[in-house]
Amino acid sequence: MSKISLVLLLCVSCLGLSASAEEWTKSYQVSNTPTLHVDTNDASIEVTHGVSNTIYARVIADGISIGGSGVRITERQDSDKVDLQVHIPNDWGFHFGVHRGVRVEIQVPPQSALDLHSGDGHISVNGISGQARLDTGDGHIDVQNFSGSLHGHTGDGHMTIDGVFTDLDLRTGDGHVDLTVRPGSKLNGSWLIHTSDGRVEAKLPQDLACELYAHTGDGHIQLDMPVTVSGSIEHTRIRGKLNGGGPLLEISTGDGSIRIGKY
Repeated sequence: MSKISLVLLLCVSCLGLSASAEEWTKSYQVSNTPTLHVDTNDASIEVTHGVSNTIYARVIADGISIGGSGVRITERQDSDKVDLQVHIPNDWGFHFGVHRGVRVEIQVPPQSALDLHSGDGHISVNGISGQARLDTGDGHIDVQNFSGSLHGHTGDGHMTIDGVFTDLDLRTGDGHVDLTVRPGSKLNGSWLIHTSDGRVEAKLPQDLACELYAHTGDGHIQLDMPVTVSGSIEHTRIRGKLNGGGPLLEISTGDGSIRIGKY
């Protein structure tokens, strides 16, 4: 067989290996304030606001089947609590010429409590008011138009967070943090924003009252809003009061710069 024929055969084989995506869908009737728990070992999770009284779940598997030896979906509803588990085979790995990926897309009532976990995949939330706990072992976290209490953690990935908050706890093992705290936010208790390796940029409303403590292991700190400083001002560490003080707002990075400015 000639080299040209061999190349053509490989190309045709690659095209033949590409598989269309499979889908699984289900709707759940709930109240206007349901609780959603999603747990997956290797898929992205995307949650947006939908209509009242309904949770609509959709799983898209690209390059792998749903059911049998493929993606395993386990779901359960208990009144206003919906639990969805999506397990991808550990050996699905890389297959030559085939793009493979699984994502979980869910629409929920605007006022919903979220508990989302992925072993390896990004998590995004848009347009939700309530409580949210987001955790991924490896992937970025993106939260937009949020209102309420937010706890987010990623072992490796950046975080982009925007909303009106009452409680806030953000941690990443490796990645930058872009935080926008909108007017109407209030610290009900201590807030923590931390990255082990990456910059932090935080925009805060001018009337936010808190005790600010910012520190970096290797980088500089830039403040673009008035702070009543307590003690000496250091290159890598600063403590002070915003609008007379209040609960603690701690912003820290192991390696990177910190910039705090006005919204």
